Amino acid sequence: MTVKSCHRCEGTGWLLVEEEGLETVSACPECRTQAKSLQRLESAVIPPRYTEQGFDTFSTPDPRLRTAQLRAIEFVDAFPTSDRGLLFVGPCGVGKTHLSVAILKAIVAKHDVSARFVDEAELLRSLQYSYGRDSRATEEELLRPLRRSDLLIWDDLGTGRPTEWVRETIHTIVNHRYTNQRLTVFSSNWRLPEKAGVETVSREPTLTDRIGERLYSRILEMCEIIEMKGPDFRKEVHKAGQDFRRRRRGRDPGSHSGS
Repeated sequence: MTVKSCHRCEGTGWLLVEEEGLETVSACPECRTQAKSLQRLESAVIPPRYTEQGFDTFSTPDPRLRTAQLRAIEFVDAFPTSDRGLLFVGPCGVGKTHLSVAILKAIVAKHDVSARFVDEAELLRSLQYSYGRDSRATEEELLRPLRRSDLLIWDDLGTGRPTEWVRETIHTIVNHRYTNQRLTVFSSNWRLPEKAGVETVSREPTLTDRIGERLYSRILEMCEIIEMKGPDFRKEVHKAGQDFRRRRRGRDPGSHSGS
């Protein structure tokens, strides 16, 4: 991520202004705002794979995924007046992480807020390491930004093994954000539980099986559910082993980065 050349100061960071007949210099407000946004994005620790992803790179002909994209844009436009976050649910490769990161980047660019990206599996692994004698980070240092960030992107909800420790750890973070009215955007590959009165047609585990009824109930209260259904972009890219040759020839089959 780099600062774009400013049209006002031509990238110098300073403006020549006249005050009471005297010329002086002052810091360029546009550059300061842009630099602050870049700092916010760096603090969000977005994984390198997704740093260049945004709404402009989410290109899909599938109307179902387009609907999810438009709802994500509406969420950004409504910030910070939204009283509920989002929960993107769908199979692998449909763009859940892509849209989540796009939301984070757009909100940070528009507002002076703190944001954070966290992958559930990485978080749980880091927490376990933090209990070791040689750990560089304590549990509190890992959890503090997740509790305090104005916007939290929680990727791959339900990935961790459904143990009591995992569920309690996640519930503690989520509940803190709930009580302090901080918005959270979740994504999950696990299917939603069947509605009451509907016969179960699949034996595959549901999101409730993974995170427990208590946490699922809290997230339903915190978030609007956005179901994403469509083709797995990763499989489309790798069809017939042509992805490498396509990239070499500059014919990338699409810009939608799935997850």
